[in-house]
Amino acid sequence: MNGQSESMPSNHVELYVKAGKDGESYGANVFCQRFYMILDIKAKHGTLTYDVITINMARPPPDFKRLANRLPVLKHNDEILVDNDEILQYIDEHFPFPSLKYDNMTAHSVCLDVFAKFSYYIKQVSHGPEALLKELQAVNDYLETNTNKFMCRDELCHLDCLMLPKFQHIRVAAKAFKDFEIPDDMVGLWKYLKMAYENDTFRKTCPSDQEIVHEWESKAGIPPLSESKKKIYTMDGYVEPQFSMNVPDVVSTNGE
Repeated sequence: MNGQSESMPSNHVELYVKAGKDGESYGANVFCQRFYMILDIKAKHGTLTYDVITINMARPPPDFKRLANRLPVLKHNDEILVDNDEILQYIDEHFPFPSLKYDNMTAHSVCLDVFAKFSYYIKQVSHGPEALLKELQAVNDYLETNTNKFMCRDELCHLDCLMLPKFQHIRVAAKAFKDFEIPDDMVGLWKYLKMAYENDTFRKTCPSDQEIVHEWESKAGIPPLSESKKKIYTMDGYVEPQFSMNVPDVVSTNGE
């Protein structure tokens, strides 16, 4: 944004993401994390280098406002992309290695409606968790028959980069606002999350529980946090960032 990319190598990209509650730190947005994960995977294989730049959308810098009015944004040389599908296509075309594409339509289809049902539930469009549980069960049933570490293979693919941030938001925000927890007996889903929690790309790009709660707290229709929950998820004072990355005993003791 300040001309720094002019001296950068041709394979250097900049990803502009949502800032956290303090306006500077890394915030919680599933789409920002999605592309952060993709760039980190590509960078590990030497395909590209990248910077992640946080933007406070309440007070965006003037040079950013000239380029875009939403996040995430990808900037590569003179190219500026703001549409998620276009960002994905651009990365795949210009930095094809390693390929994160997948053709497993069964995995794709079981993931289609999970986040929508979560959004309906947490925004109290749906008053009970039944629809969300049904979608989570479908994902779990697929994962229990899946022999790969992740959705489609033993390495992360585009579907994982899309869904893992969403599952983390479901886990953290549903517990904070609705006292809902993913059932322990969804072992396939928990094993999948365990693999994510052991993956350094996911850990590096995952926002804190507090930031995830803050992200949802500001949305219309979200029930207010109880006073006890406010203390748990506060970002004031000397409270350390929390990251929910534990799994039920049945998963952690049984291994893979």
